[in-house]
Amino acid sequence: MSQKPATPLYWIASYPHSGDQLVRSFLQHLAKNFGYRPQDPAAIELLDRDLPWDVHAHFYETVLGKHPREMSEEEIAAARPKVHEYISKTYPGIPVVKTHAPRAEFYGVPSINMNVSIGSVYLIRNPLMLAPIFATVGKKDVVTALKLLATSEYRQPTSETHALEPWGSWSQNVMSWTNADEDGDLLVRFEDIAADPHGQLGRIAKHLKMPVDDAQIADAADKALAVHGMAGKKPQPNAWKNAMSKDHVRALVEIHARQMSRFGYLTNDVLNYAGLTREVALNSSAKFEELARTPVAPVGHA
Repeated sequence: MSQKPATPLYWIASYPHSGDQLVRSFLQHLAKNFGYRPQDPAAIELLDRDLPWDVHAHFYETVLGKHPREMSEEEIAAARPKVHEYISKTYPGIPVVKTHAPRAEFYGVPSINMNVSIGSVYLIRNPLMLAPIFATVGKKDVVTALKLLATSEYRQPTSETHALEPWGSWSQNVMSWTNADEDGDLLVRFEDIAADPHGQLGRIAKHLKMPVDDAQIADAADKALAVHGMAGKKPQPNAWKNAMSKDHVRALVEIHARQMSRFGYLTNDVLNYAGLTREVALNSSAKFEELARTPVAPVGHA
């Protein structure tokens, strides 16, 4: 693949299952309005071709000449900025890249190469919904899913198709992308997309400076919603009550309350359901965040 001048990258960043597939599908449909691959359909199976994920093994094989399975965690960490530079200089798709990595250092190396970055969209989702989703998708019990969301410095292990990817805990991931207030950042809640898809997806399109109008945004949004089975469905913000016990909710809130509070997820209804006062929840969460900042030996993978 021939070299070209570096194209600054936008990041679609999130903790997993927070809406990146929907947003990328929307952007893929939207790109058809300004002539991107007009001969090809906008299809879910082509998402990684059009808006790549930065952990695909073939990027590492191309840049370093070996599969991530042959690399240590430290080698993968050192390779991430090189992979991002490679994508910015050679990838023929839309200059929007998916990542679940926190914007932080990984083995002393920035997990996001800011030298080839121009901005980001960080998608955030209520962790009360994420826990049952992880349990269902991973065919695990809710307690195991709660532990995953709480695991400091968590890394998703290398597979045949993907390199190891740092996630951190849900709170770590959220803080890394939302505490810095970098120019070019946009925060979007998944719940707001579900409630107002045209308006919120339109915010994303405008933030990415895509040359489209409101009618094109609405059309692409409707197509993406249909692909993901969300067309015409009303949000169910309290669905977590049917999936988790009060003890589960209490455990999650005690760990993530500070970040939940920042984004409107620590409601009185949640606190009453968990049997916690706001002060107790926030103090407990602050202690967990302090422990997460304390260096520890690497943990095993879930």
